[in-house]
Amino acid sequence: MGLFSKKKTDKQNDFDNFPPIGGLVVSKMVSVDKKKPMFMYREKRTRPEDSGWRIFSGLESQKYTDNPDNAGIYDPSTILKIDASIADLLLKGVGSVFERKSSKSEWRLVDDFRLEDDYMITFPLSDKWEITINNLFEHYIEDEAQCFTTGDKSLRVVIWNNDKSKSDLFNEHQARINNRDTSEFSTQEKFDFSDGACMRIGYSIRESDENKTYDVIYGFTIVDYQVVLIVLYFDNVKDKKWAIETWKNIKKI
Repeated sequence: MGLFSKKKTDKQNDFDNFPPIGGLVVSKMVSVDKKKPMFMYREKRTRPEDSGWRIFSGLESQKYTDNPDNAGIYDPSTILKIDASIADLLLKGVGSVFERKSSKSEWRLVDDFRLEDDYMITFPLSDKWEITINNLFEHYIEDEAQCFTTGDKSLRVVIWNNDKSKSDLFNEHQARINNRDTSEFSTQEKFDFSDGACMRIGYSIRESDENKTYDVIYGFTIVDYQVVLIVLYFDNVKDKKWAIETWKNIKKI
C-alpha cells in the first residue's frame, strides 16, 4: 500500500499534508490542460525550494518543452489532485525516472534515460582523502561529517586521527565489529575488502522507522594513524552494490 494512496476526503484525495519536498516543474499540458502525467524524472535541484522533479504528459514536442512559458512551478498537492498515482513516486530519490504507456498503466522505472548531471566526480574529503561519487548527490556538512544524499541513498563520512598503527587499528575495529551489541539491530553481514593500501572492514544492519525499513553499512577504511568511517543508508536492497562500490571509492591521496 502506498503511503498516501488510501487517504481520501469525501470528494477526493487530500494531499495538503504531503511531505515538503519542494516545488515541481510541470508541463502546462498537465497543470493547465489537465492531461495525465506519463513521464517524470528527478534531477539535481537548482535551488533549495526546488524538488528536482520534472513532469510531462508525454505529448510535448521538443519545441514546446524548450519554451519556458510552457511549464510552471507547482506545489505537490496541486499536481497530486490531478493525478494521485504519482504520490509514492515523488518520494523517490534524485536520479529517478518513471514512465507509463497510458493513464491506466502501471508506472515503470526507466534505466536508459540519462540526466544531465548524472556523471561521476572526485570529491575531496580532506587534504589526504577523496571519494569518487555520482554528481547527482547533494553535499552538505553536519556535525563535522561530510554528508551526501539523493533522498533514497545517503552517506556520512568522518575521518578520525589516531596514534596507532594500521594493524593495531584494524584489530581494534575488528573486535568492535565482532563484539558489538546486537540486541537492537542484529548484524546482517560482515565485510573485509582490505588491500595493500588500506584495510577495509565493516558490517551491515537493517533498521526501521515508522515509515520504512532500510539497510545501513558501516565501513572502516584504515591506514596508519587514521580511520575513515563511512555510513551508507539505502532503501532498496538492490543498492547494496552501490554502497559497497562507494565505500571502495574512498582513496588516500
